[in-house]
Amino acid sequence: MDQNMASGNLAAEGLSHVRPGGPFLSPAARTWGLRMRSVIASRRFAAIAARVRIFGAWNRAGAPMVMAIACALAAGGLSGCAGQSGPAAQVPKAPEPTVEAPTDGDWWKTASDPLLADLIARGIAADTDLACRAARLDAQNEEDAAAARRLTGKVRKLVGGEQDLVRDATRRADAYAYAQARAERAAAVALAYVEVRRLQKVLVLRTERLDQFRDNAAIAEFRRQAGLVTGIDGGIGSSMAGVADADLSATRARFDAARANLARMTGMEDAALLAALGEAGDVPDLGRDPPGVADEGPLHRADLQARRYRLLASIEREKMSQADIDAAEAHRGDPGTPPLLRDGLAEMDKAELAARAEIAATRQSLVTLDTREAALAQSSERARRAVQDARSAYRAGMGDFATLYVAEASALSVEEARLGIRAERASAMIRLHLQRGDGWSATDLTPPPGGAGCD
Repeated sequence: MDQNMASGNLAAEGLSHVRPGGPFLSPAARTWGLRMRSVIASRRFAAIAARVRIFGAWNRAGAPMVMAIACALAAGGLSGCAGQSGPAAQVPKAPEPTVEAPTDGDWWKTASDPLLADLIARGIAADTDLACRAARLDAQNEEDAAAARRLTGKVRKLVGGEQDLVRDATRRADAYAYAQARAERAAAVALAYVEVRRLQKVLVLRTERLDQFRDNAAIAEFRRQAGLVTGIDGGIGSSMAGVADADLSATRARFDAARANLARMTGMEDAALLAALGEAGDVPDLGRDPPGVADEGPLHRADLQARRYRLLASIEREKMSQADIDAAEAHRGDPGTPPLLRDGLAEMDKAELAARAEIAATRQSLVTLDTREAALAQSSERARRAVQDARSAYRAGMGDFATLYVAEASALSVEEARLGIRAERASAMIRLHLQRGDGWSATDLTPPPGGAGCD
């Protein structure tokens, strides 16, 4: 009888994958997908395993038709099943999930930079690897749905349930892997955009410096002709203008290369991207995010969820019990724990610790950038005043050219350093979003199939 009940349980689990509109779909089955989605973020792995299994036990009273069908179709080999109603199998009660998949985790939509949001959307759409992942997910969903619809009188010989559990866990792992790849693609496009903006602003600053040096050289030549100074000032001014021009050319080449890379990532024509960038070249301000207590809670990272489901698929293949999982969770590293389960849980713990360490390091770098930025703000104001004084003194014949050149070069260095800090901050915030688990949403777990040609 126990074997019969177990077989009926597997039959119920096999029917759990029938899509809406399919045969024998109960209300509990229709809500199962939503329950599974909510549990994937649970910090305790046992909760995930229990949720995957819990549909099979399903209160027994809620699945009489499934049991009756299973018994009727297998009457030849399971005689006596229909007339018995043994006690319900003991199934661990799964705790409520502590983390939900974000409703909308696309952080770039609220970054106050419409161009950044547009470029990321283009970059995601232009990623053929993402499109192929989506196509494979859709094909797998269709294949699993077709398999569920093909349930015959044998009910897959009452052993299809275990295979369904493995297949479902693997499919969910692939879905989370897709969501993680999408978040990483968004971060890569954003980082490329910040670099383009940084180089564009450097180009603006160095163009202004070149104009200043040329103006200084012209003033020095005018004063030489008036007999006020020797030709040394004009020679130095011309030399400095030549150096600035060479720096400008090198910066322009780097800007062109970075822009071409961003155009390739987003599928845009270079001319269209250049027009969209405009002339200012301001690095986006992506906000400040100091350490907070929220980071002590469970992480929303899709890669961690994918890791959990891959381990769950392995556990189901090995037919480990819930008791094995509970014991492994309670006694981490116990030599008596099956190696696959012990090592898998250890790897999950290691991955989460590494993720939290990355968050802590990035946030510490943001604090350091705050300190550096505050110091440079004061230096920038002093450098600006020094340039004004040196330029006025030289034009009035009260200062020398070397003082003016040093003042202007120092002011430019300070401005480029401040620009570098702004770019570092923006890049750190992008990395923090990725490390924290932003950049994906619940809808990304069922993406529309991509249109790219895939193998």
